[in-house]
Amino acid sequence: MSQRLTRKDIKRDEIRAAFGRSVEYAGSHVRTITYAVGGVLVLGALAAAVYFYLGHRREDANQALAEATKIYQAPIAATGAKPNDPTVPSFPTEAVRRARAKELLQKVRDDYGMSDAADVAGLYLAQIAAAEGKLDEARKLWNDFVAEHGDSMLAGEARLNLIDLDRKQGKAEQVVKDLRAMLEKGDSPLPQDVVLNELGKTLEQLHRPQEAVQSYQRIVDEFPQSPFRQDAQQKVSTLDPTRAAAGAGQPAGIPGFPG
Repeated sequence: MSQRLTRKDIKRDEIRAAFGRSVEYAGSHVRTITYAVGGVLVLGALAAAVYFYLGHRREDANQALAEATKIYQAPIAATGAKPNDPTVPSFPTEAVRRARAKELLQKVRDDYGMSDAADVAGLYLAQIAAAEGKLDEARKLWNDFVAEHGDSMLAGEARLNLIDLDRKQGKAEQVVKDLRAMLEKGDSPLPQDVVLNELGKTLEQLHRPQEAVQSYQRIVDEFPQSPFRQDAQQKVSTLDPTRAAAGAGQPAGIPGFPG
């Protein structure tokens, strides 16, 4: 009896042939395939090991930073200081506490470089450097943090420290220009009420009270929920009593006026 191959039969034969060739290839290249599969497994195991190592290292870095900041914030006890107390350490003088904190913070930087904990330790070291009068060192540490973590809240604090440092180093005129440029930008790295407050303080330092009042008044008028609003109102009253008196005559509860 004659047999006719259907399209379905042909397809099955093709599949069988392809499968046979695959089995034949695997049999003759078993060592190569074994090495390839083994290589994939090794790479997977290596990636997992690196992942767990980095996670463990990050935890160690954060723990070391926590211990260092505990010393940085430790109380001063003129008598009965306990610098080695593991829970609540205390120090006889500010200088002794600062020296110990500096040592531990620097160790975080040395042991866990390129980690977030090391970068945050740099912020504390910048504060210590500023307290010791090493302003160039403090500036570098703050600038480094801003460059690495520009969008973080801590970067905002670093920027404020840099602004304050510029004022102390006689660069107030440049600070005014920089702050006004921030106000004109739609993507300022600092909130506008913060910029206005810093601008007001800088203009006060430059003995330009009327311009300072304008900055503080903008906080009062435009940012009713700002944490600087109450201080801004007091500044307006102190620097320009006539403006404060005029504002006091407005009905209570109207946005932009004291009340």
